[in-house]
Amino acid sequence: MCASRLLRRSGVAVGLVSEVLNWRATHVYQVGIGGMHQEVDVLTEEWPGVQFIGCEPYPMDPKEYDGKLIPVAISDRIGQQAFYMKRRHADGSSMFQLPDDQVRKKITVEVNTLDTLFPSPEGEHILLWLDCEGSEYSALLGAENFIKHVEVINIEITVKPNGLHWLPYKTIHDWLVDHGFKRQWCHTFRIPDGQLDCFYVANHLFNPDYCCDPVER
Repeated sequence: MCASRLLRRSGVAVGLVSEVLNWRATHVYQVGIGGMHQEVDVLTEEWPGVQFIGCEPYPMDPKEYDGKLIPVAISDRIGQQAFYMKRRHADGSSMFQLPDDQVRKKITVEVNTLDTLFPSPEGEHILLWLDCEGSEYSALLGAENFIKHVEVINIEITVKPNGLHWLPYKTIHDWLVDHGFKRQWCHTFRIPDGQLDCFYVANHLFNPDYCCDPVER
C-alpha cells in the first residue's frame, strides 16, 4: 500500500499540505485528467465524499473516472481547436503543436472556458487542479469569475518549456498573486522534464510556518 501511494505522489502531497492547513476540499475541478489519474484515488481516501468534476478532451470512457466527466478542453475562448495526442498518453497531450516524432494522432476538440461551463461553481471549498500541458495560463484567463470561488489551486509548472507557446512560469505566478493567491508549497519535481507542481492557496489560508518559499514567507 505504501509503495502504491508513493506512485500517486501529487495527490499525496496535496493531501498532506491541506492537512497541515486544516483544510479539505468538498469539490475538485480538474482541468486535464489524462490516462493515469491516481490523484483521484488518493484524494477520495483523504477526503471521503469529495466530488470530482473533470474536463478532458482526450477520448476516454467516463466509467474510468470517479466523477463527472466533461469532454472538452479548457482555454480562454469558446470554439474548436487542434489537439495533439502524444505517442505515450501517460506523458500528456496538448493543444500546442508538438514535434512530429512525439505525435501519435491529431484531432479536433471542443474548447470552452471555466467561466462559461461553471458560472456558479458547486462547492463550499473548491480545489482547482490544473494539468493541461502548457494551457494552464489560458485556462486561468478564462476563469476570472470562477477563480473567485476557489480556495486552493494545484498547478503543473513547466520551467523548461516544450515549445514557443509555453509561457514563463512567472507569468502564471503573477496572475495568481494578482487574484489573491500565495504559493504555499512546491512538490512532485520531475527534474528531467523541467516540471513540478505548485500548491497555491487563497490569502486567508496561507500559513508561513508551512511554506517552502522564502519569498512568500
